[in-house]
Amino acid sequence: MRGRGLGTDSVRTLARHLITDHGHHRVVIDPAAGSAAAIRCYGKVGFRPVGVMRSYERGADGTWHDGLLMDLPAEELTP
Repeated sequence: MRGRGLGTDSVRTLARHLITDHGHHRVVIDPAAGSAAAIRCYGKVGFRPVGVMRSYERGADGTWHDGLLMDLPAEELTP
């Protein structure tokens, strides 16, 4: 199912719901810094990187991995 835009559409729909129906002025998401596909998906919706959270999450192997903080102000949500 990859490459069909379903993830992007789902993220956009949820962000729009939070902004339009619940009045949020900003949505924040924190994917793994190494998750290129997720970061690309969020970028299509309008999320932008804010910073890197070092040693943010522990992997199944016990090692620590960085997280990427991304935000989306309401006015930057793509249609």
